[in-house]
Amino acid sequence: MNNRNALIIIAKYPQKENVKTRLKGLLTDDERLRLYESLLHQTVHKLKSIPGVSTFIAFAPADSEAYFSDFGVNLIPLPAGDLGIRMFHAFKEVFIKGFTRAALVGADIPDLSGPIITGAFKILSANDLVFGPAKDGGYYLVGMSSLIKEVFEDVPWSSVQTLQRSLKKAELHGYSVGFTETLSDIDTVEDLKRSGLYFREKQELNNI
Repeated sequence: MNNRNALIIIAKYPQKENVKTRLKGLLTDDERLRLYESLLHQTVHKLKSIPGVSTFIAFAPADSEAYFSDFGVNLIPLPAGDLGIRMFHAFKEVFIKGFTRAALVGADIPDLSGPIITGAFKILSANDLVFGPAKDGGYYLVGMSSLIKEVFEDVPWSSVQTLQRSLKKAELHGYSVGFTETLSDIDTVEDLKRSGLYFREKQELNNI
């Protein structure tokens, strides 16, 4: 294996019932679906060819492999369970494959870039864990230099306390932690309007 670093993009098969549900009322079902797919495609396109990094999509449900195979990257089907269970499974799979550092990101962070990922792996050369804080109190990136489970246990996902709870777990178990820059994901109406994507989306619809 030439690359020792694994990047995991965690994603859902795009269905109106399970993507960007907090944007109901601002966007129609079709608009929410198109927004999610646009963010997913942009994320994979930007991050699939970082030098020294092998990119994976960890996807759910496990029977949606045909859809994700079109992205041209390695795939990891995810089991049922909460976000913590799924993230830990994805990390376990890449460490089993022999990677020595791994980072996992969401598919809905417009400002995520290759240099941020490269920086995260550099941080992991001197730390057990790295987090990319999100402005809403969660995190858009988590990485580790060996398989760690505790930071995913008893964590309130999609909460203002998500990052702090994982950090407390890391401190309790003696893991060293570094941080990348703080970014915004796209979960709420406020996130979407602040990003400018809402207005571009509406302009595209008006031009059809």
